[in-house]
Amino acid sequence: MHVPHPAPVPVLHAPVRQELTGSWIRRMTTGFGLSAQDLLRAVLDGPHGVHVTGTPKTGLELFLNVPAQAAMAQFTGTPLSRLTSMLPSLAACHSRLEDAPLRRAAWYTPGTAWVAACPPCTGRAWLAGPGVQVYPGAAGHICRRHRRWLLARAGKPAGIALQSLPEILAAHQRHVALVRTHPRGGDVVAVAAAVVWSWQVQRWRSETIWQDRVRRLAAVTGCPPAAIVPHALLAYPETIAVARLLGDGRWQQRLRLSVATAGAAAAERLFLQEVGVRTGRPWLAGWLGACSRARSWEAARADPLRQWLLTVADGTNDDHLWMVDQSVARPAEYSDRAALLGDGRTRALSEQARAAFLTSGWEPLPSLRPGRAPYL
Repeated sequence: MHVPHPAPVPVLHAPVRQELTGSWIRRMTTGFGLSAQDLLRAVLDGPHGVHVTGTPKTGLELFLNVPAQAAMAQFTGTPLSRLTSMLPSLAACHSRLEDAPLRRAAWYTPGTAWVAACPPCTGRAWLAGPGVQVYPGAAGHICRRHRRWLLARAGKPAGIALQSLPEILAAHQRHVALVRTHPRGGDVVAVAAAVVWSWQVQRWRSETIWQDRVRRLAAVTGCPPAAIVPHALLAYPETIAVARLLGDGRWQQRLRLSVATAGAAAAERLFLQEVGVRTGRPWLAGWLGACSRARSWEAARADPLRQWLLTVADGTNDDHLWMVDQSVARPAEYSDRAALLGDGRTRALSEQARAAFLTSGWEPLPSLRPGRAPYL
């Protein structure tokens, strides 16, 4: 005979906004003296039984089907709408879970980037023991109040102090404004990251800004400079500067007119001159123009900025504008970036970066379309 579900239990550890459901469940265990798996089975116990796939060791994120979501809300005495407003993945039933009377749950890898929440901002949530992991969204990877770039570490807070990198904080302020005002702000930044990446792999001879930034980051993180170079933080200000131009409708119109009257090369030169002004690199247009002339015609055409300019000139729809060919996209994995930018010690660099939690977390990743020839 089935025992009726107990009365709602007060939630000792309320969810943090944008928190992983799995992170919240782990923190709740400290108030009940149970493991996360045992607590989950107790919460989801019902007339049709419960089925849990995986364990907290096999996946950081917890996904629930619709009956299990309702049981979670009943157990905590919190409206489901309130829980889903705080826990983004709670309402997203995983494709592998069946919506049946049986309450089902599964531990899987998070579907999007996550970071360790800023401890001063989340206050007592960190005191529960297990770490607090959150989804940063398009521009939540920096805590401006406490000046930290948040990193992905499951058990403890992790971040990079930005007090000595004011240009990173200034870029983030512009990033937030872009995301708020542009309907595709996240996609714009992802395309810009691919553009700047195509410049990074050319190892600019006149570059001093990145070199100085690498030294400051190495001093803050304790990592060797070579481990810093592939990280998204290094080129973040340049990425946002490019993104603001890409997403500016007036500049798009100006470039479209330039392509029509003088060709794509002239439009690209116009664009790079403006980027050079905004990033303090007056030599940018001339240097990259020389690199383009030195490459084959097909390699130059495969450049992500050239592809974007040609798309703008075609006047195609917005979805196509913010896609990047796979062959010219910035690699998603740190190890792949290190292999192209490093000095041959890719494994050692990856291990050093992993120890400092530099290999995961927020990354601007574009929507991909099948690529043609690589640009390297």
